[in-house]
Amino acid sequence: MDTAGITGFDLMDPGVHADPYPTYRWLREHAPVYRVPGAPLWVLSRHADIEQALHDHRTFSSDLGMKVPLMSMVMKDPPDHTRLRQTVNRAFTPRNIQHLATRIEAVAEDLVSGLAGPCEFVQAFANPLPVTVICEMLGVPLKHRARMNRYARDALLASFAATGMGSAELRAEAEAGLARLMEILDEAIALHRASPKDNIISALVAEEARGVVDHGELRHLCALLLIAGHETTANLLANGAHILARDPDLSARLRADPALIAGFVEELARTRPPLQRLMRRTTRDVEIAGTTIPAESSVMLLPGSANRDDDAWDDPEGFRIERDNRRHLGFGTGIHVCPGASLTRLEARIAFAVLLKRTRTILPDPNRPPSPIVGYGAGSLGWNQLPLIVEPQ
Repeated sequence: MDTAGITGFDLMDPGVHADPYPTYRWLREHAPVYRVPGAPLWVLSRHADIEQALHDHRTFSSDLGMKVPLMSMVMKDPPDHTRLRQTVNRAFTPRNIQHLATRIEAVAEDLVSGLAGPCEFVQAFANPLPVTVICEMLGVPLKHRARMNRYARDALLASFAATGMGSAELRAEAEAGLARLMEILDEAIALHRASPKDNIISALVAEEARGVVDHGELRHLCALLLIAGHETTANLLANGAHILARDPDLSARLRADPALIAGFVEELARTRPPLQRLMRRTTRDVEIAGTTIPAESSVMLLPGSANRDDDAWDDPEGFRIERDNRRHLGFGTGIHVCPGASLTRLEARIAFAVLLKRTRTILPDPNRPPSPIVGYGAGSLGWNQLPLIVEPQ
């Protein structure tokens, strides 16, 4: 990993979005507590420091002290966070998630049947699988499925843009996408308020009626669950397919022994976690690595950097599916650990099992390069387009 010529962390550099790992290593080695020039923003890049911050919500608050479009539980501290988290956890119990396995497999089988020859993996498989699953869980009509990925990404961008990043034009575009997403969710909420069904939105409407959540919290929780339920999984699936296409030996090994797929998914979440940035606000002066971060500072945490810290793992740049990955931060940790982590893990394990079982080879398309997610967004690591050549069984 070549870090020559790197002198800092440029949040707006498309190259950093596409391949952030050389910059991450430079930060860990030269500036583990990095002050962004000209901005009241600090960046933490080491595993120990980020893990500490994620477990110390009293010092590193999720309430950023600004108006953000999606003011859901991810931007709240206890006791509000605790109340909202308990509401969400009732939908994502291990028992409820495991009951989805048969449906996830059926969706994956249907989608993989359309993969043959040149294909664009993101739109053909990685996006529609988790969107279908989370829309059905929530109770959002599948007629909106094709637009959901863009609207969900716009919602993330709009929240990130509220911090002042990006041009006025891009912020306006993102906010328009967020508005369209909320229109769809408002329609679904009204539908299930009038005629409750066995789905998450109906359950949340019942919580609103009991006074557990208010209407604004209900809307934002629905948006959060929709985004968390598919954006992370879609990027994880695309990142995994990208690795498999470039490592036929690994693909063959997983085909021969599907029991290894669970380890593959965890190593994937460690080495290429879809969410690369988390924001916090300090509530007091705090010293980290000999540097004092003042109270009321914005702090950016880089879990993608933490997951490749030499002090946390042997050979952190290597992709080793047998390693003990219990401390990776691909899904966060502490009170804000990803509520949909168990669903993402299940979807990914089933998706890769079906994909490998139903294909002979998965290779990069030599005539069409992949297009990574770049721009001013919320730190997603994935692919807008991933052209592959697939040979079915």
